[in-house]
Amino acid sequence: MVSGDALGYVFSRPGHSVELHEQFTHEEIVKLIDAGELRIDRKWYDETRAKARLMAGVDSLTELKVPEANELLRREYYVSQFLAMEAADKQVKRTDVSIKRAIIEIELNRPTSGQRCDRNVTAKCAPSPRTFRRWLKNYEDGGGNVVALRTRHRFSGNKNSKIDAEVHKLLTKYAMQYCSETRPTVSKLHGKLSAELALINRISEANGEPLLVCPSKATLQRRVNQLNQFEVHACRHGINSARARFAVVGTGLDVTRPLQHVQIDTLTIPLHTIVNDWGLDKYLTVEERKELQTERKKICLAFDVATRGVLAFRVSDKDDANNAIAVLAMSVSDKNAIAKAAGCKSDWPHRGPGSLYSPDAGSPFIDTRFRGCIAKLKAVYENAPAALSSMRGHIERVFGTTHTMLLPEFPGRAFSNTQEKGEYEAHKRASIFSDKLPMILTRFFVDIYHHTPHEGLMGETPYNAWHRLVGLYGLAPCPDLHARRDIFGEPLARNLDPRGIRVNGNFYQSDAIQEWRREVGDTKLDIRYDTADIGHISAWFDDQWNVVPAVRTSLVGVDLNVWMRTVADLRRRFAAGAKVNEHIVHDAIRAISEIADDSVCRTAIAGLRPDAAEIDRTEESLTLGFDIVADNVGEQKSADGIIGTEFPATPASVPLSPPSVTAPANSAKASTKPASVTLAPAPRNLPSLED
Repeated sequence: MVSGDALGYVFSRPGHSVELHEQFTHEEIVKLIDAGELRIDRKWYDETRAKARLMAGVDSLTELKVPEANELLRREYYVSQFLAMEAADKQVKRTDVSIKRAIIEIELNRPTSGQRCDRNVTAKCAPSPRTFRRWLKNYEDGGGNVVALRTRHRFSGNKNSKIDAEVHKLLTKYAMQYCSETRPTVSKLHGKLSAELALINRISEANGEPLLVCPSKATLQRRVNQLNQFEVHACRHGINSARARFAVVGTGLDVTRPLQHVQIDTLTIPLHTIVNDWGLDKYLTVEERKELQTERKKICLAFDVATRGVLAFRVSDKDDANNAIAVLAMSVSDKNAIAKAAGCKSDWPHRGPGSLYSPDAGSPFIDTRFRGCIAKLKAVYENAPAALSSMRGHIERVFGTTHTMLLPEFPGRAFSNTQEKGEYEAHKRASIFSDKLPMILTRFFVDIYHHTPHEGLMGETPYNAWHRLVGLYGLAPCPDLHARRDIFGEPLARNLDPRGIRVNGNFYQSDAIQEWRREVGDTKLDIRYDTADIGHISAWFDDQWNVVPAVRTSLVGVDLNVWMRTVADLRRRFAAGAKVNEHIVHDAIRAISEIADDSVCRTAIAGLRPDAAEIDRTEESLTLGFDIVADNVGEQKSADGIIGTEFPATPASVPLSPPSVTAPANSAKASTKPASVTLAPAPRNLPSLED
C-alpha cells in the first residue's frame, strides 16, 4: 500500500521494473473481500513472519492436521504462560531450576473444569528445560507466531527400504507385470514371485550364500498401489476406459442462450432393421420379414446444449461429410412440414445458426467442406478430442435416452455388450423396415423427448426451455433460400449454351446470363446446386455469384430425390419420344410428394444427398426420354428459346393416370400415345409411383 485516506487506498504492484499504482475505494475492497477475490494478510512480509514460515513450512495452523495443530497450541500454552510469569516476577529465570519450577506451577494451574472424575485422561509429559528453551527461542524468533513451534520431526525416519536389493528388483518386476491386458491378479503374481525366489535360494544355498526372504502378498500389493493408477488401468482395460474412469467431473458447459453451443455427433443405431428396397413392407408377414436382409443404420444429430433440443438429424447408410452437411442444413431450416408428415402432434420450432459448433474428431466433421459450411454460417468451429465422450456429455446423453426410452419397444435391438445380449439374436428378430426409422425417430424427438421434463433443465421440458430462452435472448435469422444454396450447395461445373445451363435434365436460364454469354460466347461455368431445392442455381459470371432460376417454375422448392422419382414415374407412363405438358409434370411432382405419409421425412431425413461426383455420374441417367413442352402449344419457340424447339404436345384435356399393375412398366409394346388418366393421385397400394 502506498497511501490511504477516507476515500480508499492506493496500491503498488511489486516485482515490476516500472512502479504501477492502482486505486481502490473502501466499498470496492469490501466487495472484493466478500466475493473471495481479495485477502488481506497483515505483516505477510514482516521478517519474523517470514522466518516462522521458513521454520514451519506453513503459514497458519489451518494448513496442518488437527493432532499436530493441537500439539502446537499445547506448546504455545507453556511458552505464553512462562513469558507472562517472567514479566511479572523477576525471580523467574531461564535456568534449568527456574524453568522446572515454572513448568510445575503451569501444570498445577492448567484448567481442568468440566471433566468427570471417573473419566480416564491421557496427557503428555511436561517438557524438559532443554526442550522448553528450544521452544522459547523458536517462538521469539518467529515473532510470537504459533507455527514457529513446529519441529523438524516431520523429516525424521529412515526412508530407505530394508528389503534386499534383489528382492526389491523382483517386486518391481512383478508389480509391472500387473499392468497387462491379460489382467493377472496380485495372488497369481505373488505365486510367481515366490517360485522365482525359491529357485534363487536353492542356488544360493548350494553356493553357501545367504537366503532371500520372500515378501508378503501385502507388500506386493503396496508396490502395485504405488504405481500410477491411470497407467495401470489403461494397460489393463484400455486408454478409453482409463479416461472415462479418471475423467474430472465438472459443472458442465456455461451456456445461457439458445444456439450458443451446438454439438454434433454420429451413432450407429442399436437396432437391426430390414432392408426395404422394393416397397414390400405392407405385403409381408412377420415370418417372411425374418428371411429378409437386415442392416444397421447410422444417425447424425445436431443438439442445442442450452435448451437440450434436437435441431436436426439424418438417418443414413454411411457416416460421411455429405450427411453431416445435410444435418447442418436441416438445423437452419423449418422442420414443421417434416413433423406434420411424420404425424407429430407438436410442432418442431428448434432451428437457427449456432454460435459455436463442437463435433468430435470423426472424418465427416474434420472434412474441409463441413468446416467451410460452419465458417459460412459465421460460427466458431471447436473440434472435441476423439474418443473422449465425456467432453460431449450432453449429446451422448440424448443417444442414451433414445436407447433406453425408444429402442426397447422394438424387437431386433442391439446391446452394448455380450453380457447384456446373452443368447438374444438381434439380427434375426428385426421387425421394422429401415425406411420407417425416420418417421419413428421424428415422432420420438418431437412428441416425446421435447415434451419430457429434463433433469438438466431443472424439470423443464426442452420445448418450453426453447420458447422461454428465445423470448429472452432472441435468435439469429436463418439463411434464406439463396443463402442456403451458397452455404450448402454442391459445387459443379456446367456448360453454358443458348438454352442456358443444364443440370439433371433441367435448364436454368436468365436474361443476365444470356447477355453475359453474348459477350464471352459459350463457355463452362462454376455453379452451386442445392439438392434440397432445385428451383434455382447460383452461377459464377461477371465476377460474382448470380442466381439463375429454373426454366420450369414447378421445380421451385422441389427436392432432387422427388425429381428423380418423378422422372422415373413419367418414364414408366410415357414411351420414349412422347410429349408431356408442363402441368402433367407439375401434377406428377405433387403426387410424388403426397403419395406416402413419410414422403417428407424420407426426402428430408433419409433421402440421398449426392455429392458433386455422384451428381456428375447420374447426370446422363436423368435424361428424360421424353420432351416436356409448355401448356400453350400454339406459341412456337425458336431453337434458342428457353424451352427449346417444341413439338405437337398432348392436349391438356387428356387426363393422367398411373399404369395398370398388370402391365409391364418397360414393355416394348407400350403405346407411344399418352395413357388416359385422371388428375387424382394413384392409390397407395399401387407401387406405380415408387422409384
